[in-house]
Amino acid sequence: MVYTVKKLSEMSGVTVRTLHFYEEAGLLKPAYYGANGYRYYEEKELLQLQQILFFKELGFTLKQISKVLDKSDFDQLAALHAHKKALSHEWEKIGCLLQTIDKTIKHLKGKKKMLAREFFEGFCTIKKASQDQSYFAAEEIVLQNLKEQPAISDSERLQIAKNGNQIYGKITDCLENRLSASSKEVQKLIKKHCEHTGKFHEISKEVYKGLAKLYSQHPEFRKQLDPIHPDLANFMTEAMILFADNNL
Repeated sequence: MVYTVKKLSEMSGVTVRTLHFYEEAGLLKPAYYGANGYRYYEEKELLQLQQILFFKELGFTLKQISKVLDKSDFDQLAALHAHKKALSHEWEKIGCLLQTIDKTIKHLKGKKKMLAREFFEGFCTIKKASQDQSYFAAEEIVLQNLKEQPAISDSERLQIAKNGNQIYGKITDCLENRLSASSKEVQKLIKKHCEHTGKFHEISKEVYKGLAKLYSQHPEFRKQLDPIHPDLANFMTEAMILFADNNL
C-alpha cells in the first residue's frame, strides 16, 4: 500500500505540517516523490513514524529520537519490546491509581474505611514487599532529600532537560566506545551529572548512591534510558556508585 501525506496525517493524527517538519529534520523521509511532486509513504515509513511517536510519548526530544533512530545497530523489535515494558509499567501505575480513586470514593461515602497508607497507593511506582528491599530504602533516601524548588519557566525547564540529555548522550558514547565506568572520561561526566542532580537534591554520598540504585531499578528511569542504550541504566549505576565512594 502507498499513502499520501494527507492520508498518513489522517491515520496517525500527526498534522501535515508536522510531517513536513519531520522530513526537514531528517526523521521521516517519504518512500518516494511522484512526478507531480507529491510525497508517498509505504509501510517502512509508517513503522518509522510509529517509532517517532512512541519515543515522543516516552518523553524523548526530537534530537534524542534522531540520534537513536540513526544508529546503524538500531533494532526496531528490541525498541518495541522496550516501549512495551515502559508502557506496561505506566499502565500498572494507572490501574493502581484508579483503584485508589475507587477506594477513596467508598471511604468518603462511608462504605469502606481506608487505611492511611492506602490514600497514597499508586503515586510512587514501587516494587512489592517480597522483592528487593533496597529499592524502598533508595527511593526513601532520595525523596527525603529533594530540594524545594521555586517555580521555573518552560524555557528553564527545557534547558535543564537539555543539559541532562547531553550528559546522558556523552555517557552513552563512552559506553559504546567500551570505556569502563571507572575511566577518567566517564567519571568526569558523572561529576557533571552529580552537579546537575544537585539542583534538585541535597547531595551526599548516601543520596547519590541511593539515586544510582534507582537508575537501574526504577521503571521511570529505565523508561527514559533503555531506549537510548539497553546497558545505560546499569552503567550509570556503576559509575555513580564509584563516584560517590571516591568523591562524596
